[in-house]
Amino acid sequence: MAETFRVTISREFYGTKATTGYLSVNGEVIAYTLELPWRSNLKNKSCIPPGRYSGIIRYDHKDRWRIELQRVPGNRTFVEIHAGNGPSDSLGCPLVGSTMNQKFTRVGGSRDAYSKLRRAFYGTDSPTSCPNKAVIVEIENGPPSTLQNQ
Repeated sequence: MAETFRVTISREFYGTKATTGYLSVNGEVIAYTLELPWRSNLKNKSCIPPGRYSGIIRYDHKDRWRIELQRVPGNRTFVEIHAGNGPSDSLGCPLVGSTMNQKFTRVGGSRDAYSKLRRAFYGTDSPTSCPNKAVIVEIENGPPSTLQNQ
């Protein structure tokens, strides 16, 4: 039986420029997250609806590793957790970072946070094979706090 690799994105701040929160793996917070604001689930313009999604690992990007969420409502495809710093890097995908700016509109240290997520999946920085893990990504909306002056 496959082990479950559980990723949770807990959204906490909802602004006009970005939605931000935290990413945890199997209950341990490892990164900040940044997504587009909610815009009625419009492709490339909105974060995706909260929910539970199965994930697959993709190796066909230049970074050679991504988690793609499956069966996103609204026929949203290619929604992947990946590195990036601001809303313009997202196109509807969750970005990860090690730091968050004070206006909650950009993450920093994205490559480091992305490496930490990858390491959590493989258990090493130098994997030689893909482990037998089922990937589940849960996106939760936290309290409806809205930041001013974004």
